[in-house]
Amino acid sequence: MNSIADLRELFWQMSANILSELVRDPDKFIRRSFPTEGAPDWKITDDVVFLNISLRDDQYGRQWDSVYKTESGTVFRNMKRTRIWDLDAKCYGPKAFNLATALHDGVFSQAAKDLINPQGVFLVPYMDRCIQANEIFAGRWWERWDVRLTFNEEYEVTENIGHIDEVPISISTTKGRENKWP
Repeated sequence: MNSIADLRELFWQMSANILSELVRDPDKFIRRSFPTEGAPDWKITDDVVFLNISLRDDQYGRQWDSVYKTESGTVFRNMKRTRIWDLDAKCYGPKAFNLATALHDGVFSQAAKDLINPQGVFLVPYMDRCIQANEIFAGRWWERWDVRLTFNEEYEVTENIGHIDEVPISISTTKGRENKWP
C-alpha cells in the first residue's frame, strides 16, 4: 500500500517526465500544491501545473476480497481492494492547453506505465476531455486548462485475527444430566 506522500511523489514524477519538453524547470513549475500565501506566485506568462490527488467514491473501490490463512496456529485475514484516485492537473500559462493535452495523452506511454505499474497503480483508460477554465485575477484573465486522470491502486491490509487455545463444549440431555469437555 502506498502512502499519500508516496502517491503524490509518484504522480509528480510521472507528470514531470511527460511534460519535460514543455516545462523548463519541473521543480519550480510543476507544483504539488497551490501557494500558501493565496495570490499567484508566478507570472501570467509562466507555464505552471498544479497537481492534486483525491480518492474517488466508486462502486468498484468498495469491494473487499478477504482470504484467511493459518500460520503456526494463528489466523490472518488478508484483505484486498482497489482504491480509485483522481489526479487533477490545473495548467496555467500560454501553453496551458498543450500541457493538459500532453498529460492527457502521455499517461498512455510505456514510460508512464513502467513508472507507476510496479507501485500497484494503473491508469483507467476512459478519461474526461481537457476543459478550459480561465480565471480572473487582479483584473486580468489567466489562461487555464484542466485535466482529470483516474488511476486504480491495489490496496492490501493484513490483520492478525488470533488463535483459539481452547473451546469449552457442554452437552445437556433432556433428563438434566450434563457432560463438559474440557
